[in-house]
Amino acid sequence: MHQELLSTLNPPQQEAVTTIEGPLLLLAGAGSGKTRVITYRIAYMLQKGIPQQAILAMTFTNKAAREMQDRLKALTQRKLSNLVVSTFHAFGVMVLRKNISLLGYRENFSIYDTVDQMGLIKETARELKLDPETVELGKALRLFSAIKTGRASWDGTNEQFKPLYEEYLSHLKAYNAVDFDDLILLPIELFTRYPEVLIEYRKRFQYILVDEFQDTSMQQYDLLKLLADGSRNVCVVGDDDQSIYSWRGANYRNIERFEQDYPERKEIKLEQNYRSTNKILEAANRVIANNRNRKPKNLWSGVDGGKPIEVFYPENEREEGKFIARTIKSLLFTDRITYEDMGILVRTNNLLRDLEEAFLSENIPYRISGGDSFYQRKEIKDILAYLRLMANPDDDVSFLRIINTPRRGIGRKTLELLGQAAQKHGCSLYSIVTLMLSSRDAPLSGKMKEDLASFLALIETYRERAHIPRQLAQTVQALISELDYWGYLVQEYQKNDQIAKWKYHNLEILLQSIGDWEKDPENLSTGLYSYLNRISLLTRDDIEDDTERGKVNLMTIHAAKGLEFRIVFLAGVEDGILPHARSLEENEGNLEEERRLFYVALTRAKEKLFITSCKTRRILRDVQDMSPSPFLEEIPPDLLLLHPEEAPLTREEARDALASLKQRFVER
Repeated sequence: MHQELLSTLNPPQQEAVTTIEGPLLLLAGAGSGKTRVITYRIAYMLQKGIPQQAILAMTFTNKAAREMQDRLKALTQRKLSNLVVSTFHAFGVMVLRKNISLLGYRENFSIYDTVDQMGLIKETARELKLDPETVELGKALRLFSAIKTGRASWDGTNEQFKPLYEEYLSHLKAYNAVDFDDLILLPIELFTRYPEVLIEYRKRFQYILVDEFQDTSMQQYDLLKLLADGSRNVCVVGDDDQSIYSWRGANYRNIERFEQDYPERKEIKLEQNYRSTNKILEAANRVIANNRNRKPKNLWSGVDGGKPIEVFYPENEREEGKFIARTIKSLLFTDRITYEDMGILVRTNNLLRDLEEAFLSENIPYRISGGDSFYQRKEIKDILAYLRLMANPDDDVSFLRIINTPRRGIGRKTLELLGQAAQKHGCSLYSIVTLMLSSRDAPLSGKMKEDLASFLALIETYRERAHIPRQLAQTVQALISELDYWGYLVQEYQKNDQIAKWKYHNLEILLQSIGDWEKDPENLSTGLYSYLNRISLLTRDDIEDDTERGKVNLMTIHAAKGLEFRIVFLAGVEDGILPHARSLEENEGNLEEERRLFYVALTRAKEKLFITSCKTRRILRDVQDMSPSPFLEEIPPDLLLLHPEEAPLTREEARDALASLKQRFVER
């Protein structure tokens, strides 16, 4: 790395980049340029002669991993095809693909997402003679994950789920499938049971970096420690003030574990913020200082002053939506702001509906981030289930999903018969169908045999085609056509052909994404297994239609982590919402995490921050009186500006606004 590049970093950043031997704890505050530091650090290692394959960088989203790779390629002007930059789960897949047979699985295992898991729990409930409708799937799934990862144990409050849990685990293994927790737990088991495998990975990865360290779970830390204890060249980058994911296993106390396990570590703080104004940062610092369990740090900005934080107290949620919509329109005229410069953040998803209605009535384009994944949409999951069954015929969840999609006349009684036979023979549904079709005395009618034989022939034909290098998109397109999936959608949505068109358009986006992935010359492996691995680890933001740009961003605070906007509106800042009442009921200690959420929300704003707190709010069917969030009282009054009740524009103000709008169109 050239010296002039290093000179663009501040002194603590330079120290972090050039300290490459031994353990390093990098405490990086919000907006302090940590991604830049990590990429410069890797580039510096490469310049010092450290081989690409000796470096492992792990982060928490595919998007962050891609951004890091792109920055590195731009910085080094090298392809870096042997450098591993991935999520923890993607690294787990990499390890398991090579070694899972040691744990009794076959190499072509399936990765079950949340929807697949719920389907499997339903199926196992039926086999245990439980009514699937009475099983709270979401509750069972959360409990199973907590039990698996050691965050919960069996006691009098959950014992009734234990038989279901044990059956769920048996089915996963029988179907040659793993869930997301397994992608961390199984590599740990592998490294623990087979030290020679661990030694192999330690020899390769001599330098390890972890971004967003405060979001690691106890198991992810265990996996990291197993790998890093070889060379002890490990750099973890995090901010305990931004740890907001305890509900999914994150534990900011891993920073304390790191300090204990690596007493020889160097510790560097990044406190200069390159994002927000000093007023916003001062407010955020004063709020987070009320948390006791934190590493002290004080963010500061080179951006002098800034505008005060405006607080508005609307009568109710409808007035709140109207205020935000009108303010957005006003900013478009007066401050030369674009729609995509603005982020509207809320504590929970159910607060978005009234904001959506306000935006619709004002014709403000918007997008909701952090919602359902593109890959959770039914039409996408249907086609992917065909691919999963081609890759792993023992995947019963995928088999059951597509055996009648589109409809083939295979009814419940036939499926029950197949299920009983498969259970008796200890094999998968696909295997039992193959067995029955070759048997003369199988209890199937001629028509049923014909339909099942046709289904198996379809899978086998496309299985061969799906493994042809760089022809997966072409194969999937042919499959969709042969299934007449368009005809199926038209039949399913007879009353609304627009839905059918929208869903088919999603399949076109899927085909385009597969094609783009196959054409990427840096993808050394473009087979069916590689594609399915990739899809299992993707999030909503990994495929995004261009039409989503140029819109106001609506999202929860959790979904806003890692993002920034010129203007931020923080809505619903009321006691019981932020901090959230249910979160505090579950654990009084959650108050500090709720305060961290508020801190994260404040530090998303670059130039201007608006906060709204309703006087009343409709919750379910009741209108309730609301009080401002106690977190608002933690912001010094001199940093706040009470937004006045709105008065209509004067004729002169309206004329100026119109002139400004006309000028913007001329400039375009």
